[in-house]
Amino acid sequence: MLSARDRRDGAPAEGAAVGLQGFAVDKTFLSSLKGILLETELVFGIILVSVFAYDAFKIYLTEMAPRTSQEDQQ
Repeated sequence: MLSARDRRDGAPAEGAAVGLQGFAVDKTFLSSLKGILLETELVFGIILVSVFAYDAFKIYLTEMAPRTSQEDQQ
């Protein structure tokens, strides 16, 4: 039994791209100036998040982690 949405959309398109309908990559956009800037921003964001996570972990180890018994005796 078809739902209202299935009847409204009609038959699916034929071809190999049917399975990738929502995940298609626009190569012309990625090679344009806006696409290159988006890729650069994404990579920079990943690097920045990695640096912040590393810094937070180092601060946790030095400031908030439980100390060993040798450090407590000194």
